[in-house]
Amino acid sequence: MTSLQQVTPAFLDTSTPAHDPELQALITLKQAGLRVAPVLIAPAEMEERFYRLNNLPEQLNALFKHLDLRDPDEDDIEELAPRAIALLKTHYLLDETIDLFYESLTPLPSRVRVRRPGEDGVSVLKGRPALIALKQLWADAWTFEALMTRLTRETSIALEARPVLIHSDNLVVASVTHNEQASRLLGRPVSLRQDDALGISRVIFL
Repeated sequence: MTSLQQVTPAFLDTSTPAHDPELQALITLKQAGLRVAPVLIAPAEMEERFYRLNNLPEQLNALFKHLDLRDPDEDDIEELAPRAIALLKTHYLLDETIDLFYESLTPLPSRVRVRRPGEDGVSVLKGRPALIALKQLWADAWTFEALMTRLTRETSIALEARPVLIHSDNLVVASVTHNEQASRLLGRPVSLRQDDALGISRVIFL
């Protein structure tokens, strides 16, 4: 079994596994010597363990068992999506995981942004609001729109867990010089968002 420590957030460094383009871009910039801000990563494994410990895959499969995955009725999805979201929101992380999550947030500013890579996310205070925002992002995978997208693309309700990034919300657009430098390093046009005191927190691909 994966240890508790391995499924709690950790700050981005040059050895962070990166299966996501934005995460890889941040690592590349950090390796090149650019100043990258502290970016806390709640790994995909943390989301997977939440599902596993609460027996959520079995409960969700039971909820959707009568749905025709090849030709889903939109009325059925509209009815089932809120029930799936409610199911996630009535289950909890282990107290030990929550404590370690709060401890991991300590080095960050008082207001943080919680988001999936490549997405805007939400601005919240660190602590319990950040935890609630994290769980909300997990629950967002079961909205009507998200379910219809998965069913259209994959003929399945199954989802792939993804990391969540947490960092300073005091971001501004980086200078033209920094954007051009980053674009050269990454081999494609990008626009950086940075905390002037801490460094680069977000890479937007253009």
